[in-house]
Amino acid sequence: MDMQEELEKALNWAMNNLKAEYVELRYENLKKNNLELKDGTFTTFAGKVQEGIAIRILTDGAWGFSSTNRIENLRQAIEEAYKLAKATAQAKKEKIQLADIKPHEDFVKSKMKIKPKEVSIEEKVEHMRELEKLLKEDRSIKSTQIRYEDASGEKILLTNEGTNIRWDVNYIVQYIWATGKRGDKLAAGRDSIGTVDYGWEIFKDEQPNEKVAQRVLRKLHSQLEGVAPKRGEFPIVAGPIVVGIIAHEALGHLAEADLTINSPFKDLMGKEIAPEYVTMSERYVDGGFGNDRYDDEGVPFKNINIIKDGVLNEIMLNREYAHKWNMEPNGHARAQDYTFPPIIRMRNTIFEPKDWSFEEMIEDIKFGYYVVDFRGGQAQLNSAFQVGVQEGYIIENGEITKSIRDTSISGIAIDALKKITAVGKDFGIETGFCGKGQTAFVSSGGPHMRFDGGIIIG
Repeated sequence: MDMQEELEKALNWAMNNLKAEYVELRYENLKKNNLELKDGTFTTFAGKVQEGIAIRILTDGAWGFSSTNRIENLRQAIEEAYKLAKATAQAKKEKIQLADIKPHEDFVKSKMKIKPKEVSIEEKVEHMRELEKLLKEDRSIKSTQIRYEDASGEKILLTNEGTNIRWDVNYIVQYIWATGKRGDKLAAGRDSIGTVDYGWEIFKDEQPNEKVAQRVLRKLHSQLEGVAPKRGEFPIVAGPIVVGIIAHEALGHLAEADLTINSPFKDLMGKEIAPEYVTMSERYVDGGFGNDRYDDEGVPFKNINIIKDGVLNEIMLNREYAHKWNMEPNGHARAQDYTFPPIIRMRNTIFEPKDWSFEEMIEDIKFGYYVVDFRGGQAQLNSAFQVGVQEGYIIENGEITKSIRDTSISGIAIDALKKITAVGKDFGIETGFCGKGQTAFVSSGGPHMRFDGGIIIG
């Protein structure tokens, strides 16, 4: 009996023997590779199979969740989830209900041309060694760390409502951390690539090692050659990556319905919070690390405008919060893997382009800053943020001049939104991971944007 049949058999048993409102079985079987190269030595060189089943049951208005990596224990794990739901229901005052959806039956085929499982381990090792060599050709580089991870496999979702979806799952992740020194100046730079739609071909076409190495070295040299900025509130032009981190960290989390409840967004729905030329979306993006057709509840991923023409318009929902808010579910329930239940998560959070050129944005700035890339940072549910700058420059009399170092930007994003005076016609994203008790693949980005106030540098 194949796995699909095993799951269907277990689901039928649950439907016939348990008084549950909702039964969800989510199976995954992934072959993963993890490699880490640090200064010429592979400190991690591992391959593993990650296989298991997540069981989520709703009964008497309460959730029960369990997981198992032993297929022969599936019925026992279903009973465990059911008992947890029954026990939780006794103490739960507000009963959980799910928004209605149309059940889907589908196979989600990978868009990758060259899947990671089709590439030899020798080629992956050679790729990492070549990237390290290119970085270390620069004399200012003192240490490099390159991490590579990939996975190929499948995921299956079955529910008692009739949802039956199977995914051909593949992803690739590459992360670089490099440190450099010139005289008494130290610098560090990071770079990340994450892809679910493009396979190994990304390293041949869009992100070859030469391009990646040049990007990392540019970030490092901008710091090694940089000057300390003046502290204060000046005109700021933010590049797509910095625009993206503001969209994701400072604003995006506020629009996740389970967090919206305790954020300023709760009382701002339908109100103008930015100029009319500002739109912020959660949507499919070419090359986006958060791309998928369905979420882990089987709901189709829908493009939404969190901010539309300056007005707070939509939030991210799972089925539970869609019912609470009397809205349509939009495909934002995601789980890290089979050991976690799905929760509301971002996918690709971006500001939409408009019609300004970069030259037009800076031409009348007598003194300000151009911040290109970030390193580390934090945000809070009042939209306060502080982000380290790993690449930035001074703008003087409409020209980009010296680079800056050892600095950060901070502000209250809801206030900074009102100070946006120009939105570029270009577009870019960065890919990576978001933590919220569990990790998720995400992208963030947008066009260049100009802020005349609302952001403090230094």
